[in-house]
Amino acid sequence: MRLIELAFALVLSAPTAVFCQRQADWSVELNGNAQQIIFQNTTGVPIIQTEKAYIGINPESRKVAWTVERSADKALSAVVEVSTDFYNMLLTPYVLVRNNLIDSRDGRVLLDKEKEGYKRVESYEVIPALNSVLLQTTADGKVRLYLVNMVKNAVSWQVDVMKAGLQIKSDTGEEEVNIDVPVNTTMVTPGRQLLYRYKKNLACVDANSGALLWSSKANPAEVLLSPDGKLVLIVEAQGGGLMAMATAGTDVKLRGNKLLALHLLTGEEAWKDAIEAQENIRWVDAHPGFLTIVHKKGCNLYDYATGKSLWKRDFEGRRITEIQPNAEGYLVFYHSGYKSMQLNPEGKEMWKKPQVKETADGEAEVQEEGGLDRYPYAKGDVLVDATMVRFLPAKGSGMKSWSAKLDEVTRVAYDALRKNIVILTKRAVLIVNPDTYPSVAVTMTVDVFESKDFHTLELRENSYFLTSQQEYILIWPSDNNRVAHRYYKKPFDGKGLLLNTAGTAMTLGAGAMALSGMTDATSGAGRAVGSSFGMMPPGSGDTELRRANNQLGAANAMSGAASMMPSGRWEAFSQSRNFAYYFTKEKGDDEAMKLLVKVSKDTGEEVDKLIFDDARPLYQVDEVQRRVYYANKGVLKVFNM
Repeated sequence: MRLIELAFALVLSAPTAVFCQRQADWSVELNGNAQQIIFQNTTGVPIIQTEKAYIGINPESRKVAWTVERSADKALSAVVEVSTDFYNMLLTPYVLVRNNLIDSRDGRVLLDKEKEGYKRVESYEVIPALNSVLLQTTADGKVRLYLVNMVKNAVSWQVDVMKAGLQIKSDTGEEEVNIDVPVNTTMVTPGRQLLYRYKKNLACVDANSGALLWSSKANPAEVLLSPDGKLVLIVEAQGGGLMAMATAGTDVKLRGNKLLALHLLTGEEAWKDAIEAQENIRWVDAHPGFLTIVHKKGCNLYDYATGKSLWKRDFEGRRITEIQPNAEGYLVFYHSGYKSMQLNPEGKEMWKKPQVKETADGEAEVQEEGGLDRYPYAKGDVLVDATMVRFLPAKGSGMKSWSAKLDEVTRVAYDALRKNIVILTKRAVLIVNPDTYPSVAVTMTVDVFESKDFHTLELRENSYFLTSQQEYILIWPSDNNRVAHRYYKKPFDGKGLLLNTAGTAMTLGAGAMALSGMTDATSGAGRAVGSSFGMMPPGSGDTELRRANNQLGAANAMSGAASMMPSGRWEAFSQSRNFAYYFTKEKGDDEAMKLLVKVSKDTGEEVDKLIFDDARPLYQVDEVQRRVYYANKGVLKVFNM
């Protein structure tokens, strides 16, 4: 692969473009032939994978910062598409090379596999409350945890917490890195204890000293604390049941029908008997005055001191979404929040039948089961499921009901700052907001090439920027809903090239992107201009998923973020990212040119073009610090933008 020329084009209103050629600003000789260019997600350090080593580059000094040799196993070192001896640790400044924890900034080894005596790193989890990352390893037949403080850049402690399960050795040997990334499963209590889950076990560790307080074979599916912080409430998992959560890329245990309580400091059982619900538990709420347990057919309230039910029998109701105490007893909301029932203090119905919320068209008709997203507005509610978006006007609003059909390629995002629901279909973009638009929704016709490939909606100051790998849509709602759209054809046939631009979408601030496309699309909180929202299929987030996502809020912030980034990168990161990049081709004098096109997210204009001579170039774009890295055999070339 050889770079013939690099050109920058300023695209004006005229149809022609002028190109200026120039050489790379600087280059670095590599140890071996380049196979991949990898950006460390937080620090932005470019790491070059060759068949011999992983090489970290310091862009400021324009030199090699560190080199770590790869495995001698030919099966591992020959891998190009997927590195089995390397792992890029999202939301940390670290990488794993052959199961050694390495600071990507200077190559310092914080955990050495051979010296520490562990076999491999099985998983890791960022703990925002401690500005730390927790690594799980296996050593001497036990599960060993290491807590690494990312601000101090040092190991705080290590502790063996329980026996390890059966370990399956890989065909490629012990050097293989196959990491599981838990999604906010470890809880940090107000007293700074860590509640750590591992398979069918729960361990409690003092977060300050690393001392193991207790370990229990509780098989937890969900763990929460009582309001006073003295009890650990454990919803036991179904036997062997696992549910793949697509947005998180991890396995989440299904809840069974039992809940038990342990004393936080000792691990001793707090109740004589565990709570046993009639059906598998759907959700649990640790209300200050009582414990709520909801299952498929109904619910009941329980006393924290004894674990005994407050009602003699369960209240029967499907799809219960909320229980609130009031002067008469308790008001139960169910059927997606549209039906309610008043109960007395003993849990008995006070109304002959459930009260159904009325709309301008009469009583609301909603499905009883899940897969329904509800967006409340002053003038009515918008309901979105897998097949339809509906508006149910409130009484006295003067609005009319409205609906539109959806399908499996539709994508939805929610902007809570403007309270707009953005819906992308095959032929149009809909902005739904009955409080803003007299017709409920504004429809903009766009001939989208592939709507299901759109994955991100970004808030700009006066617009929305929707993007996929090869296509963008730019919408100005305040400017008569003006639209700009373009699809960039791939420069080759077959499966697409994944362009991992090292922009803010892959750096700090996007920590929840691995799991919160659903959070942002269905319940999202107001974000600053320049932030991103995941675009998800309609009806992706039901009540239970929104409830679970409330527990993930801490993953969106890291107080020690600045200390993990080089100063120059942090300053650049603090500015809004303004450009998107698309790899495509255009007709040249003799044959089609392969281009990396730089597009302004605010105007839709093409502001730069880089010309390559190969349809599959080995390159990466650092959008934050405006560099393009291009590797050719044993040389890395860098172009400042």
